[in-house]
Amino acid sequence: MPIKWRLVVLSAVGLLCILLLFHVFVYQLFQNMMIQTEQSVLENKLTTLSKVYETRRIDPAFLHGWLQLYVEEGQAIRIVENGKVEADVNKGISPALYLSHPLPHHKVREVRNWYGKQVSILAMPLDGPVEGRVELYTDFTSLRRYLDSMLTALLIGSSALLVLVIVGGYIMSTIALRPVSRITKTVRELDPSRMESRLQVPDTYDEIAELSRTFNELLDRIYQLIQKQKRFVADASHELRTPVSVIRGYTNMLKRWGKRNEEVTEEALTAIDQETARLEQMTERLLRLARLEGDVAGAERELLDLTSLVAERVTRWRRSLRNHHIEWDETTPPVWVRVVRTEWEELIDILLDNAGKYSDPDDVITVRLESGERDVRLIVQDTGEGIPKEELPRVFERFYRAKRARTRHRTGSGLGLSIARQIVESYGGTIKIDSQEGEGTKVSVSIPVSQ
Repeated sequence: MPIKWRLVVLSAVGLLCILLLFHVFVYQLFQNMMIQTEQSVLENKLTTLSKVYETRRIDPAFLHGWLQLYVEEGQAIRIVENGKVEADVNKGISPALYLSHPLPHHKVREVRNWYGKQVSILAMPLDGPVEGRVELYTDFTSLRRYLDSMLTALLIGSSALLVLVIVGGYIMSTIALRPVSRITKTVRELDPSRMESRLQVPDTYDEIAELSRTFNELLDRIYQLIQKQKRFVADASHELRTPVSVIRGYTNMLKRWGKRNEEVTEEALTAIDQETARLEQMTERLLRLARLEGDVAGAERELLDLTSLVAERVTRWRRSLRNHHIEWDETTPPVWVRVVRTEWEELIDILLDNAGKYSDPDDVITVRLESGERDVRLIVQDTGEGIPKEELPRVFERFYRAKRARTRHRTGSGLGLSIARQIVESYGGTIKIDSQEGEGTKVSVSIPVSQ
């Protein structure tokens, strides 16, 4: 069911419940008030009749005629003394409703149902030496008709109001949801191949404007993802084309001269082996990055002394980067964190590998591990060539390599920092790069101590 009709139905049902409760309350209130008022009037009339009769101011010969003046249509008055009916004036009351003997010595006030009619019965004992009472019977049918008419009027008015609410609710919901319909139409007309289109945000501060802004933000993120995907495909194609072209070239060379020249064969096989290793490394890193970005469950985390792990990797890289000076404080206290060992080995290797690539021989690479109250920080700093300011925002992009790295023909896939960022973010941490061109680069990794 559309939201428009749901709003109409909910408002109609809500109003119907409110009206039902209101009508029951009003009807009961009016019924009680009118019955009590009518009973009070009848009691006053009965009291007057009793007082006049007790004082014997009415001649018995004129008693019947005098009572006729007090009896209205749908009423009856009876005067009983010593079990004998002294007077009985009846205008529409069934004698079957008369009170029976023995005579009660107290006031009687009750309402009886008689074949669909409600009859009020009032009786008052006579004061004096004579035992008797005055009885007043009143048919409440006319009162009931009035109450029924009032109930009918309430129902008719409520039905009309309910119809107005349904019609008005439909019109108002249509007007209120018109911007949503426009949004739906605009979204349907969006061209997937051209994601530059955006929703028009109304100049209001309501939910529709917020929905439009949120959807535009979603479109922005989708557009950025599409652009990144296109860039990734283009970069991957470019990066893969180079080793494939080299392998094909050396394969053709082998076909032509390999059988006659052993030097050509050796050169070709060496180049093919190197390019194959490069392809293998790039493929592994692409798969690794895809798993990290897809949040695929990996190895179980273990409680690890990060200080010992960093020291091990520094020792390994001191052998690989013999011409560099890697500084590491051997007195760094143990720092225990819950991590996956292989991930942090890869992270440290990426940072030290980049520091070695983008610095000259005899440059200093400093590695520090700091532990705070809330986080653990790993810092790798070099005194190399640095990164231009305009290139810093893009260093974490896949396949991105600085211009100097490309011009100096340094090896690398451009995936290292992307993998490093995914590893750090999987622990709820951050990775930050500060660099000054010509002065060096500082990479700071921070993860919560709870890890």
